This record gives sequence, C-alpha cells and structure tokens, in this order.
Amino acid sequence: MRRWLFVCGAIAGLALALAAGAPKAAEVTVKLAMAPAGEHQWTYISALMAKEIEKRVPGKVDWQVFPGGQLGKDQDVLTGLQTGTHVATYQASWIESIEPKLNIYEAPFLFANRNDVKKVTAAVEKDLVDGLAKKGIVLTGLGELGFRQISNNVRPIVNPQDLNGIKLRIPGAPFRTKTFKLFGANPTPMSFPEVYVGLRQGVIDGQENPLASIWGGKFHEVQKYISMANFVFTPTYILFSKKHWDSWPKDAQQAIREASKLAVDFSYELGEKNDRELEAKMKQANPQIQFNQVNTAAFRKLAEPLYADIEEKVGKEFWAKVLKAIQ
Repeated sequence: MRRWLFVCGAIAGLALALAAGAPKAAEVTVKLAMAPAGEHQWTYISALMAKEIEKRVPGKVDWQVFPGGQLGKDQDVLTGLQTGTHVATYQASWIESIEPKLNIYEAPFLFANRNDVKKVTAAVEKDLVDGLAKKGIVLTGLGELGFRQISNNVRPIVNPQDLNGIKLRIPGAPFRTKTFKLFGANPTPMSFPEVYVGLRQGVIDGQENPLASIWGGKFHEVQKYISMANFVFTPTYILFSKKHWDSWPKDAQQAIREASKLAVDFSYELGEKNDRELEAKMKQANPQIQFNQVNTAAFRKLAEPLYADIEEKVGKEFWAKVLKAIQ
C-alpha cells in the first residue's frame, strides 16, 4: 500500500523528469511503447521502474515512455522488438501470437484466484523466458494486468446466450477469438487506443478487459453494463528487444531486472486494490452503469472443449506442468 501511495504521488513529477530526459551521459536509452495512456496501471508501473533503475544506476539509463500507441500498434511493436526497430514495451494478450506457450493464460476459468496464477507462473516462467529469447525478445517480468470482465451496451451478460450477436472488441489473441465465437459473440480485434471511440460511436457493442483497463481507458463512460466474469487472467509482460538488450552494460541489465521484479510485485498489489475499489469508482463516475455476476458454471461447461485445443497448442508436457502447479 505504501508503494502504491508513493507511486501515485510521484507520478506527475516523474512524468516531467522523463519528458526532460536523463543526463546526456546516459549509456542506455529505453523507449518504452505501450498502448494505454492516462490513469492506467502500466503508467504507475513504469514510474516505479524508472525510479528503481535510477536508484541503482544513476544517470546510466534514459527511461522514456510513449503511451497511447505513439510508437505503433501492439503487433507492430512486438515485431519491432524482434527486428530491433523498437526497444521495450508492456504487453498483454498480443504476445501470445509470438510464443504459443503463453496461451495457457487463455484457458477460460483455469485460475480460480491470484494464488493459482502465481503458482503456475513460478512453474513455467523459465520456459516462457527461454521461448521468447529464441524469438528475439527478453522477458524481465511477468506480473498482473488482471482478471478480465465483459462490458457492453446491449444487455447484462449472465449466461453464454446473452452474448449472442454482440459485437465485442477483443485483442489479437487467436484463442480469445475462438472463445467468444464459442460463446456466441461476434469477436472483433481492435487495438486498445481505438476502443473508446469504437464504443462511443457504436462500431462495437462492448469489450472485455480487467477493471483497471476499463477504468484507465474510460470505457465505463460509454458502457451500460459490466458483467463480472473473471474468465481469464491476463499478465503484464515486461519486454525488451534482445538486439538492444545484448548491447547494454551488465549493471544496467541487472538494474532493469531488479526493477522489473518490484514492478511485478506491485502489479499484484495494485490488482487487489483495483478489485476492492474500482467498481465503486465507476458507479460514482457513471451512476447509470450496472454491474452483475455471470453464471460461471454455464460458461465453464461450454468452454471445456477449448482445453484440448490449448493443450495441443502449448504441448502435452507443458500443459501437464501447468495443471500440476495448480493441483
């Protein structure tokens, strides 16, 4: 909690410092791309990392943040990490298109709570780090974006049939498309910065995201219903281009790794805080919005066939490791 208060209190000052840039003597320039902007948890995580890196290697790392998709859409940024045109990013579901094993986080209702997530992540993180490294991406932290909820302007979602015909924005995760087609929705891939306008103009009926992303993107302003589903848990991936990473001094690399670990811990603290507080904040901001719980048992039963698809995608041995960690 104290870390949360510090980061929120310091965010404005850090933003000014980052805009001004680090001293010219900086040996490493990190241009961090991220899709969200404004009051999003990645903004706070980035501020924390900037502070912790500077504490460890003063003046050595120039940490620059480019929110709101300024450096391109998520899929372009990920390709840029591999080719070296981009340096760093925070990512969520899009990264699954590059490393198939990450599709374990697409298994509907696999995780009952954060403890399940932490146990599985601890069991498989090395496999994920190694897999991404082979594809030119350095994973330094795997934290929380959050459990995903469903919002829309048509009706409350209680049972799967309530999604019939609803045009629902999803990120570019292949299994997310398959999941919502199975549930009866019309899944529509769209980049995060485009979602608010899409909802306001009626291009899409709804979207699915953790509460923190719904709040940060102000989607609650243009939605009537938020259905609490917790259907998948989406991590926050802290990623760097291996082409750039390998050229950096070892002490800068170590500072970034240590800052990433703190950011991961903080992301879980923030996730728990958001669960406690954001529903009330959204209702205060938009008194017309309605929250409801989904029929988890009905959704889980319908989604069961997807587990075999995910097992095939990630490999039987890896999937067995995931299930063992939860058990």
